[in-house]
Amino acid sequence: MLALKDFGRASSQLTERYAGRHRKLVERFEKFTLPEAELTKPFNALEALRDPRDGAMDPMRAAKTAQLMENFIAKTMGSLDETSRASLPQWVKNGLALIASAQSDDITDKIISIQPMSNRAGRIHYLDIVTERAKGNIPDRAKVFDALQGFRGTQEISSENIEQEQIGGSGTTDYNSITLGYGPVIPGTVLITDGSQVVRDDRNGNLTGDVGAPGGGITNSIDYLSKAVSLKFASATTGPVKANYQYNIEAALQLPEYGLALRAEQVQARPRALGASWSQQAIMDFLNDFGIDAEPTIIEAGARLIQMERFKHVISTLRQNAAGGALIFDNQAPPGVSYRDHIKTLSLYLSRLQDLVWEGTQTVRPNVAVIHPSVLFAVAYQDGYEGVKFANDGVAGPRYVGRLTKHDIDVFADPTFPRDQGMLTHRGAEFVSTAAIMGEYVTLYKSPIHVRGFRKDFALLSEYVIKVINGLQIATFQFVGL
Repeated sequence: MLALKDFGRASSQLTERYAGRHRKLVERFEKFTLPEAELTKPFNALEALRDPRDGAMDPMRAAKTAQLMENFIAKTMGSLDETSRASLPQWVKNGLALIASAQSDDITDKIISIQPMSNRAGRIHYLDIVTERAKGNIPDRAKVFDALQGFRGTQEISSENIEQEQIGGSGTTDYNSITLGYGPVIPGTVLITDGSQVVRDDRNGNLTGDVGAPGGGITNSIDYLSKAVSLKFASATTGPVKANYQYNIEAALQLPEYGLALRAEQVQARPRALGASWSQQAIMDFLNDFGIDAEPTIIEAGARLIQMERFKHVISTLRQNAAGGALIFDNQAPPGVSYRDHIKTLSLYLSRLQDLVWEGTQTVRPNVAVIHPSVLFAVAYQDGYEGVKFANDGVAGPRYVGRLTKHDIDVFADPTFPRDQGMLTHRGAEFVSTAAIMGEYVTLYKSPIHVRGFRKDFALLSEYVIKVINGLQIATFQFVGL
């Protein structure tokens, strides 16, 4: 976060470190055993993450999933007193399979950065660059680079110019034994004033202008090397005495300094849970009529519902915190302009919105768009759009629909998004410069299936927290005249 051009490199290093730190955990779940749960034969709990085309597995996704699986195991083994020993092996296997499946199918992490949490409570950190030593009117500990909003300094921190350095109070004429903050002082650059009286140096160490007669130890002079000032004003000062000057950087023994300031915000994952109950007779009827075991279908439906709610929660939170700008596109073509030519101008609106975000953050341009399907036709008509086949037709929910290559934007269509509207957001590389983070403690936790008479029931639980890092990285747009 220390230099804009280093965001990508810093992110890559942090990602590699995270994946490397969890490599042993990944290897554990690739050959997982849990003797205390009577799972003695190794099995690959991460199999669902492998690309069916080449068998490859994204190291970052594998590390995140392994961390979430570890959370699940810890939660499971911590509730052994409530769990039937007989159902524990299958429960653990099914639970790990659900987590891997959720991570492989979920598109939430394409919209928002996801950071697994090893505990329910955690912290998100930011690094700012601050001054470690005052320089002129720039105070000590002034924030010059904000991790969330970019460069916030001036053009003078590293320059030879010192502006408005306060060297004394008001109400007197005599200012003796004063030492400027930086030196050696360059002759001919000194200006000292209380706001009305002005004193300058004559390049020979003498102070001239609104000065009184020297005496009483005051010489109306400046020592350029030691930075010592001895000055008597012509009349009592009426405001703080401040000095402007330049110093010789190459000969200086002290330079303006900067340091890092660490900020941390506490976050806590919150639970979401659903329960399901069905009769044994219903299971038998379903099996007889359709030849399908209903229990896995019921579990999958609940997991899908929680996943959909989580996606909706993320999108709604981002939209509510959008502060990067808002634009309106009129679908009606102006007189004399063909509709085909007019609709192409949407590309300019999207570029303008990206630039507004860049202006506000000084660091990023949005790279993700979430739109309602009612405006997909217009987005898909733009030059450089590369669409994908709807391979998941028949499955409810949002989907990846294509990419605006000229804008570097991945496009997702969500039928539950407000009609005729869209949102741009920045999904940064892991841990660095991103609009928002989801802290995930438990992806999906399935309780054992309990049998009560002729009925069965179980519960599904998810625990996470959404933290908007910088609303200026999120912008919205709307179509009118559709």
